[in-house]
Amino acid sequence: MRPLVAVAMGGYSSEFGISLLSGSHVLDALDASRFEGLRLELRPDEGWKAFDRAGNSLHLIEDRWAIRLADGTERRIDALLNLIHGHPGEDGTLAMAWEQAGVAYSSCSPAASALTFHKFWTNALAQRLGLRVMPSVHLRRGGDEAAVHAFLAAQAYPLFVKPCRSGSSYGVSRITAADQWAQARDIAFEEDDELIVEQGVLGTELGCGAMVTPEGVRILGITEIVPKKEFFDFEAKYLGASEEITPARIPEAAAEALRGATLRLVEGMGLRGFVRADFILPADGTDAVLIEINTIPGMSPESIVPRQLAAAGISMQHFTSGLIEATLKSHEDRAVPRIF
Repeated sequence: MRPLVAVAMGGYSSEFGISLLSGSHVLDALDASRFEGLRLELRPDEGWKAFDRAGNSLHLIEDRWAIRLADGTERRIDALLNLIHGHPGEDGTLAMAWEQAGVAYSSCSPAASALTFHKFWTNALAQRLGLRVMPSVHLRRGGDEAAVHAFLAAQAYPLFVKPCRSGSSYGVSRITAADQWAQARDIAFEEDDELIVEQGVLGTELGCGAMVTPEGVRILGITEIVPKKEFFDFEAKYLGASEEITPARIPEAAAEALRGATLRLVEGMGLRGFVRADFILPADGTDAVLIEINTIPGMSPESIVPRQLAAAGISMQHFTSGLIEATLKSHEDRAVPRIF
């Protein structure tokens, strides 16, 4: 019997629509001769909805992560491919439920997911791992803003105001003067209760994809991002306001350093599945600066990782088959639920 593989998509964040595009692209790529595909949508007002690949509605038994068949019997899901960007898929919330249920899932462990989804925490650990990050200051909603105002006065502009836990550049503002802070703060707080203000850096924007396989970490490629706007915001990412070039037009020495930095992040933070690390290579030729880590990066046809796969001659079907195999193998190697 072919393994039953569910592709989870949707979620509760602003990235709901992008997640549906990502999940649909992955589901369409599943090798039907090897795997039986299932679509799981998590909708904000309705909860989980299950469908077969033809779009027929199915009954999901959520506490057991099983499908009730027409004859009344149950079939348990063998592997979950997590394509839910943002909450609750990328921040570790669902990973905790899947750990307790003992179901194999493709994304990072609960602790690693929570860590990498929080930009301030990510920067702190990345710096300990030897990567370069830009100076920043952290603020919780309702907190004392004195440190932020001191930061605004001391740093060179532009600065970026970012929600700590958000993706697809939702809630991110680029500011060029202190009087823009209040508006940028309010925009960020629409997405999360915590934010960071980060020093900007001029240079080439780059995304490095990686996949964790039973044989080790495989670097998928490096993409150069050329925004037609001031920075790589939602419009640039998803509405065509950027040019994305794979492989990136950077010196081989810089590319090798970027691959090494991505490898240190994946291994040092205990990441799983497939991820993308975003950097800026400064114009002055100094070391690349980490911008963020995406542990469930976009997988729509226009997203960066699928383009990297195409440039490397890897089909989406081959990629999804490898992801399922790695998910099942990782689960077989684990005896008890864990958060790391």
